[in-house]
Amino acid sequence: MQKHNFHTHTRYSDGHDTPREMIEEAVRRGFTSLGFSDHSYAWYESYYSMSEAGTLSAYREIRALADEYRGTIDVWCGIELDGESGVPYLDYDFIISSVHEMVRHGVSLPIDSGAEKQKELVRELFGGDYVEFAKAYFASLAEHVARNKTDIVGHIDLPTKYSLCPEDDPRYRDAARDAVREIVKWCPLFELNTGAIARGLRTVPYPVPFLLEEIKAAGGSLIVNSDCHYRAKLTCWFDEAEEYLAAHGFEKYENQRLNGRISGVTIWR
Repeated sequence: MQKHNFHTHTRYSDGHDTPREMIEEAVRRGFTSLGFSDHSYAWYESYYSMSEAGTLSAYREIRALADEYRGTIDVWCGIELDGESGVPYLDYDFIISSVHEMVRHGVSLPIDSGAEKQKELVRELFGGDYVEFAKAYFASLAEHVARNKTDIVGHIDLPTKYSLCPEDDPRYRDAARDAVREIVKWCPLFELNTGAIARGLRTVPYPVPFLLEEIKAAGGSLIVNSDCHYRAKLTCWFDEAEEYLAAHGFEKYENQRLNGRISGVTIWR
């Protein structure tokens, strides 16, 4: 099992533990590195995003903890950058690009803050058409990745979180495949995200098999992330992920580079 996670949330956004508690859990589990990626500040009001003041406080605390734990574990300060956030002004070690909100006519509604909220979004912004919602989401994510310095593409098929999106509809699948082919031009590294499994909402991770096939065909690669909000779930489905990826034709490469700063990473190609 890999000994790192690069999608980790704390109390600064919508996580339930402090950065120190997360680091201590990672050390206890024998991790070699841990990357923090709290939700970025955005113009819309959100329970899950960092405040402007919290953004700087989190950055300073994680940098201080990285110094404190040097020699025990590598601690990296990243950000999960939402599509509606501005360009980060802090010097982060890595960026996960994700889309959690959809906006039309100045109205922003959350994608993954509950099934009822998602239904409201689709009804209010897309006339109840889930395929049109999915198309707009994929277009937004592709634009976001192209616009920003993305190191990891976050949970690409997030709209399927509540099993409301018609995943077998050919129109949905075409839009998802088109998005992969566009995104890989700007960032080839996608995450296999096990966060919804940890919450009991899914039995398989993001992305689903047909998208894994498209990522591989397009020359993309994968990193396993738990999208951790509770330290007890830090390695949720990590063992199963290895079998899952191998079964879909991916090979494991250890001690790879994530970007110009971070090495010692397990990547699946």
